[in-house]
Amino acid sequence: MARHVQIVLSNPASIDRDREFNDWYGRQHIPDLMRLPGFKAAQRYRVALPFAGAVPWSHAVLYELECDDLGAMLAELVDAHGDGRIAVSDVLDTATLTALVFSPLGPHQGVKGRRRQVFAALSKPAAGREADFNAWYDGRHVPDVIRVPGIFGAGRYRLSTTFLDPLGQDQSYLALYDVDSEDLRALAAQLRADVRSERTQMSDAIDTGALTAFFLEPVGPVFIR
Repeated sequence: MARHVQIVLSNPASIDRDREFNDWYGRQHIPDLMRLPGFKAAQRYRVALPFAGAVPWSHAVLYELECDDLGAMLAELVDAHGDGRIAVSDVLDTATLTALVFSPLGPHQGVKGRRRQVFAALSKPAAGREADFNAWYDGRHVPDVIRVPGIFGAGRYRLSTTFLDPLGQDQSYLALYDVDSEDLRALAAQLRADVRSERTQMSDAIDTGALTAFFLEPVGPVFIR
């Protein structure tokens, strides 16, 4: 069966409902989803530190999906919302809810098993430069980033389908970096310094105006089916 990653980015309906939001998400919503075919694992996160672009969300979930027919699986997910198997709470801000499904691009680079936090980057190529973008990202950018102390590995993904994207910029690629750091602000400062010094080389094949990147810290346990 093919494997995919779904990233869901969200906010509580209001700041004062954050506790309700977290309680509903962890106690009801994810357990409901994990009963559906294809959902294999889930981990909730909070956005610990924005890094690049507009980051209008406070929380995220990374789901591991496994299925033969992604379209059929997502159709079942829609049906489950419609027939009441999945209940959406008013503690969720549905206007900013973003859900994107990605498929893996090549092997994981770097060291596996060092994911205390996650550095997530949503991006897209400059117009007409997709081949150059992927060659630079895999051959230069990921190796540059994972040699920064505190970043141990990365997986890259291509968009398979947009489930919900009310605030998106048609970002068609996702990179998830495995982070293990005591000080995310210092790590972010080092990443920026490496770009300025060209130790980390950027490319005109990436649409930098559409780049959205942020650090995530886990919230609650890993859900495994």
